[in-house]
Amino acid sequence: MIAPELVAQTLVPWLGSAFLSGQEPMCAQAAWLMYTWQPQRESLTHLVQRLDNLLFMAVRGHTQGRMALEMDNGQLIRLRTGDFAMMADELLYLQLEKMERNSYHQAIIREYAMRSGSLSALRALYLLYRDLQTPEETDTLRRVIAACHEPWRTRQWLEAEE
Repeated sequence: MIAPELVAQTLVPWLGSAFLSGQEPMCAQAAWLMYTWQPQRESLTHLVQRLDNLLFMAVRGHTQGRMALEMDNGQLIRLRTGDFAMMADELLYLQLEKMERNSYHQAIIREYAMRSGSLSALRALYLLYRDLQTPEETDTLRRVIAACHEPWRTRQWLEAEE
């Protein structure tokens, strides 16, 4: 199972430590959603939607609809709807890391990546499934990631692979 602390750690840059310090139940629920997800019963799309909704409702409830949180640097940030989709996608990578690396899971992740453009799905294919694809496929993934996603979301792990 993915530790709720790892969920919180993943969300700190998006939601700030002050908010997350009181959100242990939300982090535990996110970890539980990922733990109980089964690819035979539910698509990755549904899992991400459930995570997105969980995060949105937690912030909305905490801020009484204002959707503004104080970040660790003291700056007040107003969250937009699209931010929750990116946060849910970041959490998705935690799930994808835990999955057994086989062609069945690769196919599920590949289909999701092509339908959604998910950075986490592309990252998983690029970093975790290299042994199951050709070097040309890996190079194509790298180009797609670099062309379609902001460097601030990829710098930490994409540049480390160079």
